[in-house]
Amino acid sequence: MSRFLFLVLFALQINAQDTIVFPKIDVFKRNILEVSYGKPLGDLANKYESSITTAFYMRTKIAKKHFIDFGAELSGIVKGNSVDYKVGNENIQLDGSKSAFLLGFRYTRFLIQPKDENFHVETNSGMGWKYLHYAKPEDEIYDELDIKPTLNTIAVSQGIKIVLYGFGLHCNYQYSPYTLFNSKVERNFGASSINFGISGSWNF
Repeated sequence: MSRFLFLVLFALQINAQDTIVFPKIDVFKRNILEVSYGKPLGDLANKYESSITTAFYMRTKIAKKHFIDFGAELSGIVKGNSVDYKVGNENIQLDGSKSAFLLGFRYTRFLIQPKDENFHVETNSGMGWKYLHYAKPEDEIYDELDIKPTLNTIAVSQGIKIVLYGFGLHCNYQYSPYTLFNSKVERNFGASSINFGISGSWNF
């Protein structure tokens, strides 16, 4: 009798093991590092020649093939030009910008992804707070001026990226209306830029 019970329990255990379904491990890359070269467009092209941007984003999945990326971008401005800035009833010339910063998020959607998941094409729709850094002139006559001429604004962007084994090529358009919250610079300051770059992604 004991042998019979042992065989029954053993058979039930084997059957249970055969029916266990293990959840699929989600292997999407959560950490994203991007380096890009940017060109200002339109009126903004008069403010600087180009930019080199390093960005870091952390990705969170919200649905199948849908994600939210949170992160920051730091840009070095190449050959920034001086700009007019209104102080009281007079205009002063600010030294050319040397840096910019963006803090924000973007909605990412995988447009194409084969079953092996090693390749995909994604779109990125972003929004964030951005500033273009300026400093008052270094001449002694401006030492007593209590001004912080950094330009702050809300930036929106739209881009596309092609990724293979975690490494990608991307292109995105960004619109940053710098006169949205600042009326002390010229009205047609410029807002548009385009970026091309490479990216890498990984999990810790």
